[in-house]
Amino acid sequence: MRRLSLHIGAHKTGTTSLQVSLQQNEALLRARGLSYATVASAPHVHRHLGYLNPEQIFPQGFCLHDPEGFAAFLAQQPTDHVCASSENFSFIFDQQVLSDLALALGRVFGQIDILVYLRRQDRHAVSHHQEGAKPNRRPEAALWGHGLNALPDPSPMQRLYLDYDARLRLWENAFGQQALRVRIFDRALLVNGDIVADALNLIGIDHRGLTKVADRNLSLGHLQAVIGHLANDAVAEPAITARLLEAFPWHATKMLPTQAAARAFLAPYVESNRRLNARLQISANPDLFGDDFTDYPPQSSETLAQDDWANALRVVIATLAKGGSAMGDLTADDLRDASVALEKTQPEAALRLIRAAQELRPNGGLIYKIKTELEARLRGTAPPYP
Repeated sequence: MRRLSLHIGAHKTGTTSLQVSLQQNEALLRARGLSYATVASAPHVHRHLGYLNPEQIFPQGFCLHDPEGFAAFLAQQPTDHVCASSENFSFIFDQQVLSDLALALGRVFGQIDILVYLRRQDRHAVSHHQEGAKPNRRPEAALWGHGLNALPDPSPMQRLYLDYDARLRLWENAFGQQALRVRIFDRALLVNGDIVADALNLIGIDHRGLTKVADRNLSLGHLQAVIGHLANDAVAEPAITARLLEAFPWHATKMLPTQAAARAFLAPYVESNRRLNARLQISANPDLFGDDFTDYPPQSSETLAQDDWANALRVVIATLAKGGSAMGDLTADDLRDASVALEKTQPEAALRLIRAAQELRPNGGLIYKIKTELEARLRGTAPPYP
């Protein structure tokens, strides 16, 4: 019997780190009976999903471009146990979309597991909201807005995502309650405090001996988040936002709400969390999540000091001035694509280009993969290109 373990997120629960780790350990996992399905060089299957309505992302949400084609793609994997991941599955709010997906996958797989990691709503919203300050984050911007506080300004659309009881009920209706494997994203509760070990343990695959990868898609600092939100709100041009964030000095202070604001944000979801936990028995805590807010300050830390604003303006002005030159127009994507074009014919030059791309985008998963493969080939520890 063929088995599918479909990881659907949610966002901001270590998904990028999990995906990159599974991709980079693909050979070892396959030897242990698990195929990790990816599209091209990406460590996920995002490309199989898209908007139901490109003109208005929410409330319609996401869909599968071709459910039958997605099932056929997974069926091509060489082992009986297949794993695929995309946190954008958590943007599906249409029952028919999931019913069609379940029907297509059910023709290929006799057992389907739906892996879900959840964060308490206030913590999720803080992290996911700042994600909208990064370039090319249209869904996050549409769902959370570009407010300059740690928590997003209230919107009716937010409940589509944050009412976990209602959202996961759609998956239950399509795949059956027995298919759901729901975990709390809290390092104190994860196996070895690690999302990779926890997810593999959940689906019965030995996680020992995997090559570790650094944490990916890390949160922005306070100043970066403010500048990113302002840039996206003002011009919505990804290249400009990327240039500003890449030029910005490291600012370790995170933007956090007060304890009172976090409690108030969580309050509308307490009852639905209890219903979900009563039904699926996810946590020993009846409220599903703990009631600890001590990771937030008692007093507001959301106001930037005058020196911070002055520093931000200096960076913006310097970045705009640099943008007037030809070199200022180069992006991490430009350098990455040039590296790929040269990797077979001029690998040393390709390596220099991809290292420069990593300077601009230190957390880029694809850039990291290209760089490590080039380094391995130049060392002679990886096979040459065919």
